[in-house]
Amino acid sequence: MGLGNPGPKYDNTRHNIGFDFVDRVALDSGQAGSWKSEAKSLTRKITLAGVPLLLAKPQTFMNLSGEAAQVLLQFYKVHPKNLIAVVDDIYLDLGAVRIRTQGSHGGHNGLRNIMEHCGDAFTRIRIGVGPFPPEQDRANFVLRKYGSEEAKVLESVLTLGKGIIETGLSLGWERAGSDFNRRAAT
Repeated sequence: MGLGNPGPKYDNTRHNIGFDFVDRVALDSGQAGSWKSEAKSLTRKITLAGVPLLLAKPQTFMNLSGEAAQVLLQFYKVHPKNLIAVVDDIYLDLGAVRIRTQGSHGGHNGLRNIMEHCGDAFTRIRIGVGPFPPEQDRANFVLRKYGSEEAKVLESVLTLGKGIIETGLSLGWERAGSDFNRRAAT
């Protein structure tokens, strides 16, 4: 589940890197298909590393992502431990990646809402969009479109998406973290 906000107004913003991530995984999977509206999300089914996946982009807006996650998990009878949430992180440098199987919400309202609705036993893939300048308004920072140089760095992270998911599914999330966690994109 890539977290973000629905609508073209939010395209290419820091807060929508989760949407961009799942879009790129779908594209790089090379599998035909289209996004379908269901259970408060846009969804698409693919298979990676021999595992059927449901990619999801919640349409509830970021701060209510847990509502969409809960509905999808219940509808598909999936245990929350099988949820993978991809989010922006303003406290990580631009292009950094952090993969963890548990942890806190770290001040991220989308993760906070998922934890309220589904518990905390799910995998998190955090993509750095910072550093967040403390003098700026947090909402303005995450909802601002990124520039061309930032886009190049984030694109280098998005190209890793399919590999991150395949590694996590086939070799485990600790291995994915060891292979893909990084301080900044190269």
